[in-house]
Amino acid sequence: MTPYDTLGSLWSVWASYGSSLTPAQWETPTRLEPWTVRALFAHTAQWPHWLTHLVTRTRDTPPTFATTADLLRSFNAPGGVAGSARTQVSGQAVDDAAKFTPEQMTEAFAVVGPPALDAARALGDDVVIDYFGMGQIPLAEMLGIGIVEATVHLLDLERALGVEPAVPAEGLARTSSVLAAMATPVDVIEGLTGRTPFTPVLT
Repeated sequence: MTPYDTLGSLWSVWASYGSSLTPAQWETPTRLEPWTVRALFAHTAQWPHWLTHLVTRTRDTPPTFATTADLLRSFNAPGGVAGSARTQVSGQAVDDAAKFTPEQMTEAFAVVGPPALDAARALGDDVVIDYFGMGQIPLAEMLGIGIVEATVHLLDLERALGVEPAVPAEGLARTSSVLAAMATPVDVIEGLTGRTPFTPVLT
């Protein structure tokens, strides 16, 4: 399955949840304090809108990051964007949750996302994208960032709602592959066997 199809399938699940949540469920706390389900949606719903913008940022230059894991590893390095912007990102999600209606956040996945994916698919996998001035990465690998975001936060959503995780298999496979690639083989082996803790990856 292509990254376009994988991200589309994940966004379809988000849209399905958004169209069926009760008012009480929208206000349910998540394990990402202080986010409620509504704030979690507000954060994750940015990605379809971002993709609409990112497909206009093509570059005729070599990538500075070859893979999704390379870019995310840079983000999560000491002093990287993931750590330095964490408070700002958290606050923005809370603010956006108050600004946008559930219908608007759901439409990000159901209405905004599909044509953005079509525009990305038309460019081709080898096109290099400038990722918000943080680096340049092949389009297909840039989509991997959206896949990781949609997958990890879908697990956050389902845990908050108390339902059994039902994340599309291709999203789980791509995300686990990216996260494993971000660590050294020693870290993966010792972490998964309980010998040492993993270093948290911020998403």
